[in-house]
Amino acid sequence: MLAHTDVFSFPLGYYSLSSILLSLSYCVLLRIKSIEKISDESPGELGKLIGLDRIPEIKTLRGKIALLSENGQSEEWMGKLSKQWMDMHQDLAGVLYIDGHEDIYYGNKTKLPLHFISRMRLCMSATTDYWVCDKLGQPFFSISKAVNGSMIEVIKEEIIPRLEKDVPCQPSAEVLLADPFLHKFMIVYDREGYSNDFMIDMWEKNIACCTYNKYVKDLWAEEEFTRHEVVNQYGETETIMLAERGVLLEGKETEKLEETEEVIHYQQTEEGLKIRTVNKRTQKKRQQWAREIRKLNNDRHQTSILTTNYKLSMMLIGIHMFARWCQENFFKYMVYEFGLDMIISYFFTDIADTQQMVNPEYRELEKQIRSLNTKLKRREAKFGALNYEQELNGKEFTDYTTKKAELQEAISIYRNELNECKTKRKSIPKTIKYSELPDEEKFKGVHNQRKQIVDTIKLIAARSEMSLAAIVKKYMAKPKEARALLKQFYKTNADIKVDKEKKILQICFHHQATVHENNILRNLCEYLNATKTIFPETDLKLKFTLVGE
Repeated sequence: MLAHTDVFSFPLGYYSLSSILLSLSYCVLLRIKSIEKISDESPGELGKLIGLDRIPEIKTLRGKIALLSENGQSEEWMGKLSKQWMDMHQDLAGVLYIDGHEDIYYGNKTKLPLHFISRMRLCMSATTDYWVCDKLGQPFFSISKAVNGSMIEVIKEEIIPRLEKDVPCQPSAEVLLADPFLHKFMIVYDREGYSNDFMIDMWEKNIACCTYNKYVKDLWAEEEFTRHEVVNQYGETETIMLAERGVLLEGKETEKLEETEEVIHYQQTEEGLKIRTVNKRTQKKRQQWAREIRKLNNDRHQTSILTTNYKLSMMLIGIHMFARWCQENFFKYMVYEFGLDMIISYFFTDIADTQQMVNPEYRELEKQIRSLNTKLKRREAKFGALNYEQELNGKEFTDYTTKKAELQEAISIYRNELNECKTKRKSIPKTIKYSELPDEEKFKGVHNQRKQIVDTIKLIAARSEMSLAAIVKKYMAKPKEARALLKQFYKTNADIKVDKEKKILQICFHHQATVHENNILRNLCEYLNATKTIFPETDLKLKFTLVGE
């Protein structure tokens, strides 16, 4: 929690920097989801946890958060913590999971762009946070974007440069040159980031990608699949069916030639051999061989995975890809338990004129195309379902032909409208600069600096809870309930005793409801005592025990 806090410029006062950070972290662990709710708790009791007579008032906390978020201090702090965690967990830092999470804005002071909120199946005003986690769902850092261009742009421009600098144990340039199939690290993401060009771009940097295949049309023979047994994080054995093939990725982008080339085409016709010469301005499309791995589910559905990781086995690729659900579970848990979506500040910021964003006119045209496509397919289905029967009498046959004609006319109209919209879409840029927006469409950005400092504290709290859960679940018959038990421990009554002669700060927990829970808490206390932690700004060593022991 208090590592790398030297990046902050914090004035001296009654409440020190450690007191502020500890107060916020304790409130997060106690599931106090917003700063305003802190006033509902006993300030004196919480104050004892930080070694003072009371915790700061809400106004004081808001002022201190504003100070900590100035001049990019929060980003620098998160960056240093992220690098430290990667260095500490080098075995997990080689495979990184990237996903976006939308923070919904319910206010009406500014008109933020609409985002599709998958958990609510609605389009709502929101900002997007891009999180980078490990295989266990433990977060490393996040990047907040008020204006969301695309996930691929954020990964290429902001996340990858940071990972190339921070990920430990990357092979040197000489080693990469000697082994053409070796990579620096692997990133895992969902279908939102699917792009052949992106995977080719990343492999040019020796970065492996792993994602779901977006366009699966054929089915593989079930005889190709082999049975594999894997052990999940809870020690449970699962059986999965996997198969693998090679696939050639072809990018849309082509490499431009410095000078045009003459290309001769030969064509055999009835009149004889015809020779045609054309000027070629581009080279062939970029290509890259990749691995396609499929999982056969119990319902016979085939889930397809694309990866440019040539070193890991088929089974390990499958394990890493399906472990992406740990990140989804992380978002769900953080929203419900830690209030990840809560607004911290009501201040707004100006958006740079050069900021790229989706063109509203293009978005509206896309909406029209989807609507016309749906209407067209519905009428084509009705047209195909109308069958001629010999038993129809004269009136029925007339009604039948009339319906067919009406549907045929409607299909023709919708096809023409759809073609017009698609033609118009080609002439409209998909993205524009913020300065090019019409005045009535312009908006202010939500102030994200203050939210980032609080999110970093929530991130630290989540990582610490995950670490404690890994210790506790070893003593539990149901490991999945480890975090629920920790929540119970957080709210357990305890006595605080100070022994100045021995320099010990003793925390005596009251007994739990069952003997089994007492044993788990006792084992946790033994683990924490072995760390020999010193309480901040004192020389007192923390000692955890149960009352009477």
